[in-house]
Amino acid sequence: MKAVVVTKFGAPDVLKFKEVPDPVISAEEVLIRVKAIGLNFADIMARLGVYPSIPKPPLIPGIEVAGIVEKKGARVRNFRPGDRVVAFTQLGGYAELAKTPARNVRKIPRAMSFGDAASLMVTSLTAYHGLCTLANVRRGEKVLIHAGGGGVGTIAIQMAKLLGLEVIATASSEQKLQLMKQLGADHVINYVRDDFERETRACTGGYGVDVVFDSVGGSIIRKGMRLLAPMGRYILFGFASVAGERTINKLKALREIIAAPLLYPPAMVTKNIGILGFNLYFLSEKEEYLRDAVDQIWKWYRSKKIVPIIGGTFSFDQIVEAHTHLQSRKSYGKIVVNVP
Repeated sequence: MKAVVVTKFGAPDVLKFKEVPDPVISAEEVLIRVKAIGLNFADIMARLGVYPSIPKPPLIPGIEVAGIVEKKGARVRNFRPGDRVVAFTQLGGYAELAKTPARNVRKIPRAMSFGDAASLMVTSLTAYHGLCTLANVRRGEKVLIHAGGGGVGTIAIQMAKLLGLEVIATASSEQKLQLMKQLGADHVINYVRDDFERETRACTGGYGVDVVFDSVGGSIIRKGMRLLAPMGRYILFGFASVAGERTINKLKALREIIAAPLLYPPAMVTKNIGILGFNLYFLSEKEEYLRDAVDQIWKWYRSKKIVPIIGGTFSFDQIVEAHTHLQSRKSYGKIVVNVP
């Protein structure tokens, strides 16, 4: 089969097409003929070699695919060849065929395209578990969503409004600010032009927020923690601040890591606030978290309460361009790669 291989850690041009053996599945796995790949910032971090537990090259990246079941393992009962599915994979998604445990696979609605499915799996699960499971949000609370114009951010804004929250969202361009308004954000902030801490306090009458939803990390954590009202929850699910436009800017990464606050538990106890980390990989061992969340997300999709925002579509042969576009920070919404 044809696959994209990270030959060494580095810039997008380390992604090379190679012919590799078809995956061999176990009794509990499903083999999927990939039709669409959802690009995630985790793919960038894997390519750069800074993602936790990433194996050494050569490796096939990709954690989110949609396609058709090609083959199932002997002990798989809930899928059969020909089923239209979306799956969370632990690497291996950038290929014509991808395997994953059946517990990480969900059937997709009849009216859902492969592109929509590949754009929703990771983004919506991250938003759902960040807001509903970890933050346990309640109607009327205020949430600050960083990178609100990105793949997760655009879904998180829609989901937060469905849950009855007041949404403050940040982004780096006027185009993204307008998009966030269209998605329902109550207040939008250009974090390049304005101080998001000051602007958030202004638009909340000095209250701050109950939840911060952050994929950026680094130096902004300190400000975000200061914004938390009593009983506030800081949900950290990424560290995009350490990546440059093509590779890791080591000096910038060091500055961001140093600028991230050392947590002082007595201060959090005094104010009744906390910080929680989220890594989607845990879902691969917790089928009930995947199943229940996807069932709810599909209901929202069918009723058009959640709409995937696809900001760019690339062909499989354009995978280098797709990575370059995503890492440039000029993209919005989700980037999808179609596989013939």
